Amino acid sequence: MCNNAQMENWDDLKYALAIYRHGTLSGAARTLGVNHATVSRRLSTLETQMGARLFDRMSDGLHPTEHGEKAIESAIEIERHILSLEVSIAAKDTVLAGPLKISAPQLIVQLKFADILAEFKALYPQIDLQIIATLDAVNLHRREADVSIRVVNEPENTLWGQRVLQQNCMYYASRSYLEQRQVQDPLNCLNFMWRGDQPAPEVLKAYPNARVIARFDDMVAVYGAVNAGMGIARMPCFIGDSNPTFQRVPHIDSAPYHDLWILTHPDLRKVPRIQTFIRFAATRLRKLQPFFLGELST
Repeated sequence: MCNNAQMENWDDLKYALAIYRHGTLSGAARTLGVNHATVSRRLSTLETQMGARLFDRMSDGLHPTEHGEKAIESAIEIERHILSLEVSIAAKDTVLAGPLKISAPQLIVQLKFADILAEFKALYPQIDLQIIATLDAVNLHRREADVSIRVVNEPENTLWGQRVLQQNCMYYASRSYLEQRQVQDPLNCLNFMWRGDQPAPEVLKAYPNARVIARFDDMVAVYGAVNAGMGIARMPCFIGDSNPTFQRVPHIDSAPYHDLWILTHPDLRKVPRIQTFIRFAATRLRKLQPFFLGELST
């Protein structure tokens, strides 16, 4: 059990814990919803209070010292008790009102989900929505969100939720890029970093002169690069078909993409605002299944 003194220090210790988990001040700042300077200041205050340096500043980030590791152990213990209490209290909430924190990939929010959120808010004005637009798998056990929309085939088995729909993907390019390209010209490919520096086999089969000219780690960045006419890229059909200036690359078939899930903490699944939102969002999203499979354009 954590004692009263530890509980009083939690407000400072949570900054140290966030730094430990992310390895940088900026990463901790994003998680805590504050700026870089605030995290740096709170860490300095905590180190002054404890009379010891908690982190060594290394070239690859911040690493806990011996004193820092002890502080992190205390912080993890305190967090576990606080989160357990919060989940216990939240699970007993029977009011269809209050805060509801939802995470979802940015492009899903932008292209399809924003309308669903607007409709839900109009029907339930007493529910205070907070949207986290990210591809990162936020930690629902640490209450980083109440509900998470995730693009994944096999979510964590410690979470509760439902598969909402299936997706397909295709290769897209801007119409202007395809119209200006000559048959003899190399086909410029925009790869994700984890797909390597060679064109995918299905691309080379249709276009033997294809080459990778840039690699990206983010779908939003790839979308922007395709929009700028840099080349072709693989993306979910609902993204590529939503842009009227994009065209499907000929001679390359569609392929299955990751499923779309709605997830929450298992102990919170019956909280009215969470239960109502999941049911509402799942129903609306399933009506869009043809768009996500690439069977219809927007």
